[in-house]
Amino acid sequence: MELFRSHCYSIYCNSLWSRYKVATMNRLKVCHNDILKRLLRLPRWCSSSLAFAMNGVNNLDVIRRHFVFSLRSRVELSTNSIITSVRQSSAYVCGPIQQRWLGLLFVQNVG
Repeated sequence: MELFRSHCYSIYCNSLWSRYKVATMNRLKVCHNDILKRLLRLPRWCSSSLAFAMNGVNNLDVIRRHFVFSLRSRVELSTNSIITSVRQSSAYVCGPIQQRWLGLLFVQNVG
């Protein structure tokens, strides 16, 4: 599990991803799930959620939420004048990155 954590948790700059297709993200999730199953020598058809839970590792959605929350918190608390200017701009408030962040952090239950 240490191998999985050290190599599959390090998805650099994923908190800045804003332009991608849902299908692309789904393919990345499948790859992430398959890597864990291969390391555990589990069949490809077994439950990924169960494999993650039983081994105490985070799935891709949790990893991404963690990185987004961490970056967003640092941006919101920063006293740096450049970051403050960007944070107060409409590009930041209404831009695609902020929309993705809110979508990841505040998952809405529909139905």
